[in-house]
Amino acid sequence: MNVYAIIPARAGSKGLPNKNIKEIDGKPLISYSIEFAKNIKGIDRVFCSTDSSYYADIAKKHGAEVPFLRSDFAARDTAMEQDILKDLRECFEREGIEEPDIIVWLRPTFVFRPKNEIETAIEKIKLDSSITAVRTVVETENRLYEVSDQQLLTPSFNDFGKSMIRRQDMPGGYKVFSTDIFRFKGLPINEDFLGRNIIAIKVNKICGLDIDDLVDFHIIKSLVENSKELVNEFLPTNS
Repeated sequence: MNVYAIIPARAGSKGLPNKNIKEIDGKPLISYSIEFAKNIKGIDRVFCSTDSSYYADIAKKHGAEVPFLRSDFAARDTAMEQDILKDLRECFEREGIEEPDIIVWLRPTFVFRPKNEIETAIEKIKLDSSITAVRTVVETENRLYEVSDQQLLTPSFNDFGKSMIRRQDMPGGYKVFSTDIFRFKGLPINEDFLGRNIIAIKVNKICGLDIDDLVDFHIIKSLVENSKELVNEFLPTNS
């Protein structure tokens, strides 16, 4: 089975301009996902999907293949993963690159990942044809409320008429979006491209830290540069 890692890195971030190449500990953000993928057993090739030739040069410098740039359609602000995947399929065919059986989708805004768990996830989906995808998940706060016109509305959970509910008394809630591993070759690409038999692999909560804005960036930058004893095991080995 062919397994490709794909690092999607659009250049047009609005919340934090050029966040995918902002430097942490002297390295562009995108390099962390590329170097991680290159150290994972079971990944055959590492590609970066970007709409920027400048980003492409940085990605290639750190070891990714960038044989094509993303189309305008797949680089829109509103483009979803399925749009990028459709673009990848078209580009693979045009460039004569064999489609992968499995894709490891590594969003570059997540710096911390567990090597052993990702390797286990790849092996799981290879060995069990009934599995459509594997996603890493981290525990998260699930006592959530909506606010409208400054009014706190009914919670999204059952509060049993109480003003306070202990976290320990709530059922577990999990956050996804860090790393997705899914089947690709010959399958239709639509809004449900992960399929319906998705396996969850629980990982350390630090792996759920995502860079969306400047505050996120500085939190993760500080952890990488000043708290290596906490994060080293979740960084690429050649980082």
